[in-house]
Amino acid sequence: MAQRTYGTEDTSAPWRIWMPAISIPVQTEDTLHVLLWQVFGDTDLVVAGEPHALRAGQALWVPVGAPHEFTVHQNSVTMPLFFDAAATATTLTEPAVVTVDAELRALLMAYNVSWHTIIKPTPNLARQILALIEDSPVLSTGLPMPSSEPARAIAEALRFNPGDIRGVDELAESVHTSSRSVERAFQAETGMTLRQWRIRNRMEAAAILLRSHATPDAVAHRVGYTNVNAFRRVFKGHFGISPTEYLERYAQ
Repeated sequence: MAQRTYGTEDTSAPWRIWMPAISIPVQTEDTLHVLLWQVFGDTDLVVAGEPHALRAGQALWVPVGAPHEFTVHQNSVTMPLFFDAAATATTLTEPAVVTVDAELRALLMAYNVSWHTIIKPTPNLARQILALIEDSPVLSTGLPMPSSEPARAIAEALRFNPGDIRGVDELAESVHTSSRSVERAFQAETGMTLRQWRIRNRMEAAAILLRSHATPDAVAHRVGYTNVNAFRRVFKGHFGISPTEYLERYAQ
């Protein structure tokens, strides 16, 4: 099969394609957070009265309810990605510009594909995207960390994404060791089984999210619980009060 190659590194050549500039009037999403990803070119925006300029390789988080308008420049591409506000627990409460590196770019592309096609990965991609773009990451700093490299790599992955759905066998495989070795390392180096460590990590992350005014249901989803009542029971067992009581007492 013949293969045709489009595009060259010669940026001085005139464009053969034409994508005109487009201006979007003021929008307000009542149920969705929006992440505007600048895939190519430039976009000028006003979000909640504040001007922003997006360049290729950047993205702008627009919280639910924030009025926003923007102009996508000629030959530029801006991709909006949507997050259900009711189901999204995050520390991002204000508009924020983030750099889209290779890791985040891969997640954003996969997330967009999952919204529009039948290709829907089992892992929750939104959790991982939020973990990368939050100014105040949902990281538990009080947990003892294992010292051996394979177990520590697993602990770092779980701190990054407390809602990670992988079981011990899959986690062990990801660092090329056995599940038995992982369990031994966690017990010896943290004083907890992996399951105990994981629950504590999830509860500490949940507390951070609740202090950011996220709803208990959304927090449960973010930290990996499909059953909200189960999350409430574990949270109360850990902190002595329910997630709702914790939210009312400690929300910033």
